[in-house]
Amino acid sequence: MKLDLHYNLKQLHVNTLPYTNYFVPYHRKTEIRDNKKDLDKACVTPLNGDWNFDYYESVQEFEEAPHKKSKGRLPVPSVWNLFGYDQIQYVNIKYPIPFDPPNVPEENPCGFYQRHFDLHKLYKRKKRQYILNFDGVSSGYYVWINQQFVGYSQVSHSISRFDITDFIKEGKNSIAVLVVKYSDGTYFEDQDMFRHSGIFRNVYIVERPEQRIEDFKIDTKVDSDQNIGEINIDIRKTNGNPEIEYALFDPYQNKVARGELNKNLTIPLTEPKLWSAEIPNLYTLYLLTEDEIIEQKIGVREVKIEHQQLWINGQSVKLRGVNYHDSDPLQGYVVSEQRLITDLKLMKEANFNAIRTAHYPKSPRFYELADEYGFYVMSEADLETHGVVMLYGIENIEDFNIIADNSKYEKAILDRVEASIVQLQNYSSIIMWSLGNESGYGQNIKKAAALAHELDDTRPVHYEGAFYARGGEDYSKLDIISRMYPSPEEIESRYLDNKEVTKPFILCEYAHAMGNSPGGLEAYHELMEKYPAFIGAFVWEWCDHAVTAGMEEGFYRFRYGGDSGETLHDSNFCVDGIVNPERIPHEGFYEFQEIHRPLALKKYDGLRWTVRNQLDFLNVNQYLDVTLLLTTIDGESKKIPFELPEIMPHEEKELDFSAIVESYHFKFEELSSIMLTYRLKFRTALLTSDTYLGHDQVIYQRQVINKVEDQNASIEGEASIIIGSKSIYLRLKEWEYHFDKKTAALNLVKHKNKRLMDEPTKIAIWRAPTDNDIHLEESWKEMGYFNPITRVAGYNIDEQDNKIIISFDIGFYSVFSPKILSISYKWTIYPGGHIEIDMDMERNMRMPALPRFGMIWKLQTVYEKVRYYGNGPFSSYSDKNLACHLGWFDTTVDENFRPHIRPQEDGSHDNVTSLSIKSVDKEVRFSAGKPFSFNVKHYSDEQMTMIKHHDKLQKEPYSFVHIDAIQSGIGTNSCGPVLPERYQVNGPFYHLNYSVDFKEFI
Repeated sequence: MKLDLHYNLKQLHVNTLPYTNYFVPYHRKTEIRDNKKDLDKACVTPLNGDWNFDYYESVQEFEEAPHKKSKGRLPVPSVWNLFGYDQIQYVNIKYPIPFDPPNVPEENPCGFYQRHFDLHKLYKRKKRQYILNFDGVSSGYYVWINQQFVGYSQVSHSISRFDITDFIKEGKNSIAVLVVKYSDGTYFEDQDMFRHSGIFRNVYIVERPEQRIEDFKIDTKVDSDQNIGEINIDIRKTNGNPEIEYALFDPYQNKVARGELNKNLTIPLTEPKLWSAEIPNLYTLYLLTEDEIIEQKIGVREVKIEHQQLWINGQSVKLRGVNYHDSDPLQGYVVSEQRLITDLKLMKEANFNAIRTAHYPKSPRFYELADEYGFYVMSEADLETHGVVMLYGIENIEDFNIIADNSKYEKAILDRVEASIVQLQNYSSIIMWSLGNESGYGQNIKKAAALAHELDDTRPVHYEGAFYARGGEDYSKLDIISRMYPSPEEIESRYLDNKEVTKPFILCEYAHAMGNSPGGLEAYHELMEKYPAFIGAFVWEWCDHAVTAGMEEGFYRFRYGGDSGETLHDSNFCVDGIVNPERIPHEGFYEFQEIHRPLALKKYDGLRWTVRNQLDFLNVNQYLDVTLLLTTIDGESKKIPFELPEIMPHEEKELDFSAIVESYHFKFEELSSIMLTYRLKFRTALLTSDTYLGHDQVIYQRQVINKVEDQNASIEGEASIIIGSKSIYLRLKEWEYHFDKKTAALNLVKHKNKRLMDEPTKIAIWRAPTDNDIHLEESWKEMGYFNPITRVAGYNIDEQDNKIIISFDIGFYSVFSPKILSISYKWTIYPGGHIEIDMDMERNMRMPALPRFGMIWKLQTVYEKVRYYGNGPFSSYSDKNLACHLGWFDTTVDENFRPHIRPQEDGSHDNVTSLSIKSVDKEVRFSAGKPFSFNVKHYSDEQMTMIKHHDKLQKEPYSFVHIDAIQSGIGTNSCGPVLPERYQVNGPFYHLNYSVDFKEFI
């Protein structure tokens, strides 16, 4: 036969069975008791495991091969790219093949899978049917049983089923599958991800009796006012005419109802145990025929869009969501059940309640777990045609609709939407359907929306691409207005504060979490709290996508686009998650944990705090254990268990701490801060009791820590100054200082002839660019920020009774540009190793905003222990500090470094007034009256700018200490709005004043 089905839009599938809801029946009640998983059930012949495998560079090469005897072995499920076959490639938007639908290149890699199997026969004396199931294959595939062609299918993330009853025989059977990398489906699967190929989900055969249920649909309704509900069962298709019984059990395994049913049945419920993300109660329905038992878990819940809000069980709900790709650094698209559970556990820790299955349906097991553990799911069709906007090299939104608005592609789009809904419709966690992602808008999408509503009228339908409708955004066929990455200002003016808008608003993607990110979360969530119509937001995205390149010193080396020799790629744009590929949280993870916290401080007046229960269905005092931490200005602290009063969902209540403060003999005027810490009260299916879930802190005044020693001792006769050709040499009692006349740097500090610092200080305006600096980095370099030229216009030495002041006037220049900035720079040296630094900077306002303004102290690497008073324990920037609180923190230079797959600025802490860095026998202390920002690490910004992979960084023999007056915020501009001006270093003047004390212990 000619293998040409994979580029034929008229035949998307050949000999596949119609879509039905997913289930695998039990054969005996003992299997239910033993809680058998789908592949372990008696009716299933699993085909996972090692297959014989041959790789071909093209379909033609496969067809011309004289023998199809496999030379290799490949596990199923897997992707062949991670086993040494084909090219590893990461692409974001551009199509990986020439745009010529439905045609694909002749150089179309393919993999030929073969294996034998013994068919398990369950119904030996009855007619039976054998159904071959593929849960996920990328991209198109041909199937043979015993050398006979069975059929063809595509849609990578959809279940395809073949009736192989007439192809099998007694005894040993063979199966062969040819998977092609590119099919006409490739034009509809242009998602932002590594482009892997192979059989990446389960393969299995299900034996079914002749008399059986083929398809059924479950709906639930809830009347919250009357506290009643109902479960509706619709047997939509049977084979033969089986007698059907049903049995329904509540979440506690109490029998609710039992009997016979024909096609339809409504089971009324009194005082139903409702399902929600917070209380995921599940009823269990059994549908029994003579030979099979079908088990279906049911969450009784009702989803509505009314009054521009999302209502679940009569409660207005906000979706605190995350976009969740299938990604594993070792297995690619193959995501194990344990990986799913790990991810869901971490999502619960970060207080997420919603998941968008970006950008395709996930495996059935995912939805079962989401039902069980409690997540609201926006389930998305396997549809993305984003590459059309890049056909001519530069992004052109005018081309976005060329597939969405062309009837030639209608059948393919509707097929994908139908597959995404029918197969998954009985999962209670799914509260919303999404028609796909970034595929433009037109007649095909309008028909898809109509089809989705026809298939399921109990859930709202979402699609962001309606924003790109010709003539302007058109959400008329959809239930929700959805956008990606607008600024908070645009959201409020365009949608929330616009009386003409009558539908709820959602961010299906925001807060692009690439590298050190995201900043600016608070502005979005303030809008979400202010406007009922703002029903939720999904961060992009859950995990960094990367592949491994072996291990080094016990750690994986991760690689991204371009690292595998591919010419077309999008570099590290795939490294954009709040956890790394191994699921170790980045600090952005904790920003979401805090912004999503279950209890939130809304306002305070002295010791009276007003807090709000952010939960939708739980009394927060039944959910949280709270600890109260009182801290005085002298650093005395007391940790006290605090019993919350009853606070119902969405309710605000005042907490008065006066009695507690008085009972522990604290005075309000001596208080520095009060902090409430929130931990989970009881164990859940995923989390242990005492799991940290967030905090609130009020700072009344800072602690008194920088006690100024008497600096008035006379230095008369004990100071000497020598002015050399390049340096100024200052000796003050037992201390010696060297200053560079050309750079104004302090080059050397000695005490009793022992070097405490012997590398020059440096004024710093550069930072190792974050991924969110991607649009600024070139202009920064162009203006000379990376390596500016320092010119000293003049200096002055003022010797006073108790101190010596050395002043410099300096300018920063580039090779060809005007002066970047001017600095009046003053060093004041006192006896005893005490130095004060005072800097006034004036910026050239025609230059781009600066990355930072501060200094670098290049200390010896023996300075390792760090203690500071400021924001911690996480990194803290002007717009990224929600997870932090003010206090004393201990760390090390090594521990303070925040590794990213692509090195970049991270690890800074702002709101700091005291910093100590110690070795075994000496200390350098930095302090100030006005808070500053600091960072410490063993890597220079120069190295971190040039090196593109974390594992290639070379630890340097220094501890680099940054002291900054100001640093640019973080933002989300890698794929989001420009950093707001209030977080930019764009003012005309900046001032930095702090002191440094050098100490020896021996």
